Amino acid sequence: MISCMIIRHSSITNLTKFKLLRFLFYQANFEIHVVKKDTALIYIWHIQQTDLWQAVSILALTDLEIGYGFGLNKREARKKADHVLRKWQKGRTLSTGSQT
Repeated sequence: MISCMIIRHSSITNLTKFKLLRFLFYQANFEIHVVKKDTALIYIWHIQQTDLWQAVSILALTDLEIGYGFGLNKREARKKADHVLRKWQKGRTLSTGSQT
C-alpha cells in the first residue's frame, strides 16, 4: 500500500514543507515532490494508516491545508489525497467565510 499526503500553504516555503515531511516520516521509505509553488506532496510506502493519521492530526493544528489518501499505487493514493484536500479547502472557506 502507498500513502500520499499533500500539504499546502501560501507563505511557507516548499523547503520548509520538505523538512517538516522528512522529520515526520524519517523512518519510512518516501518520495517528496513539489506540486505548485505553495504545495508539496509525499508518497510513503508501507506505513500504517494510523501513523499517517497521527501526522495529519498534528499538522491539522497548524494553518496548513492537508490532503491524504491510501492506494495500491501512487495514482490512486494521490487521487484520494486530492479529494480530501478539496474537502479541507471547502470546509475552511465555509467555516471562515473567506475565499481562498
